[in-house]
Amino acid sequence: MGSDHIIDHNKRGAEYALQGDHQQALAEFSRAIVKRPDDAAAYYNRALIYRKLSDFPRALSDFDRALQLQPRHVTTYYQRGITHYMLGEQRQAIKDFSMTLMLKPGDTQALVGRGISYLALEEYEQALLNLDKAIAQDPEQAGSIGAYGSRGQAYAALKNFDRAITDFERALLFYPDDIIILNRLGAAHTDNGQPLKAIEHYNEALKLGPTVAFTYNNRGEAYRQLAMYAEAIADFGAAIALDPSLAIVYYNRGISYACSKQPIQALIDYNQALALDASLINVYKDRAEIYYGLKRFQEAIEDYNQILRLSPDDALAIFYRGTLSLQLNQPRQAVEDFDRVIALLPDFACAYNNRGEAHLRLRHIERAREDCHRSWQLDPSHVDHGWMAQWIDMCLDGPDPALPECLEQIARADPEDYDAYLCLGVAQWLRTDYQQALATIEHAITLDEAKWGAYFWKGLTCASLQRDQEAVAMLERALELNLPTPLLAPLRWLKQDRPDFYTSHAMSLLERLA
Repeated sequence: MGSDHIIDHNKRGAEYALQGDHQQALAEFSRAIVKRPDDAAAYYNRALIYRKLSDFPRALSDFDRALQLQPRHVTTYYQRGITHYMLGEQRQAIKDFSMTLMLKPGDTQALVGRGISYLALEEYEQALLNLDKAIAQDPEQAGSIGAYGSRGQAYAALKNFDRAITDFERALLFYPDDIIILNRLGAAHTDNGQPLKAIEHYNEALKLGPTVAFTYNNRGEAYRQLAMYAEAIADFGAAIALDPSLAIVYYNRGISYACSKQPIQALIDYNQALALDASLINVYKDRAEIYYGLKRFQEAIEDYNQILRLSPDDALAIFYRGTLSLQLNQPRQAVEDFDRVIALLPDFACAYNNRGEAHLRLRHIERAREDCHRSWQLDPSHVDHGWMAQWIDMCLDGPDPALPECLEQIARADPEDYDAYLCLGVAQWLRTDYQQALATIEHAITLDEAKWGAYFWKGLTCASLQRDQEAVAMLERALELNLPTPLLAPLRWLKQDRPDFYTSHAMSLLERLA
């Protein structure tokens, strides 16, 4: 047999491939094809070498030619499916794995291949169907090619963490030193509310690979779940030191800083995360919360604007932007945003409540009443919704004998809430128990000194107790905190009970209603 015979070229090509000399292997298979252009095996072998060299287009071209020459060659369909999978062409991969199974029913490798392709497409039920069949048919072979690890990923994605944990543990029996599987097992424990177990697996992964950045990141998340923020921040820092390009790690460290009451450090990390990846929508949301807490409202609005550029129908982003517009005393803009929210989420009680406040600031009190009653109807568990509906009713209709009992009922929804104490205090005031009303309303102020409601009602209560100077100071404080002027209307009740105070002080305040 001559040295240039096609069989010799293929044999030498296979030997070179085993030695890792891919260029020589490529040359031998190409010589075989030149000698015999209809040799399917040579095209198949050369396709595998092209794939090893990451020359995927040529690999696919050779697989195609091999199948033209030998259209029922099972292994060629399987290997072409693997190539499509590596290219992210999952639908094409599934077609090839399905063809493999048609020619060789029950092929374990093809079932696993099709399962991981469905997994990549996030079609988890189909992934499970194929991986289950592969494992049931041949658990050893399936496990050796990653079926348990892949099935664990599918279960984790479906939030079936107990099954995910079981599968990742089985996968480790085949690959005990696999850092990725250890990390996935740790993540499943973290997501399953078992961060201490997660940390054990991350520690094992770090023994095997002490310079793997994502292991430090994952362990940091477990520490954060345990509220061990210093340890979390240290792990995120270690991950960043190993790989400063990981935007998500800056974000995670920022969350830990925010949780540990370090908003400026959180902002620094959120800024860096967005500098690395401006598409991380959740970073804008969390940064907006930091800006809100720092009373940097306009910057928070800009973050919500960016969220809406990325996701135009994000109802919560629109809602929070509207709420910030209220803080900036821009009620028309707020109403526009709350209108959009309600169009998207017609049963969102808080949107009606906040739109009611915006209407109050625009002096549209009837619209405010309609919105506040709607919000209370949708969610009676929100004390502030019921309270505001009653306050507006008092402004429009005057006191009702049944009102104290109604306010007490509203307060029972959440007795320790700021507005619950306000409801109880006003109920006591309406029953002329002024001293007890004062004590209750003052307790509300201790819960939140920045809210205007309790100051107004303390002012009325002080007027009833003839503590006029304090009454005026409290009313002015409520207005300084931006009390909507239509809510001043209960001052009119003092015309009969405290005519001197009404003439000297209340009338001038009520002029703001005009």
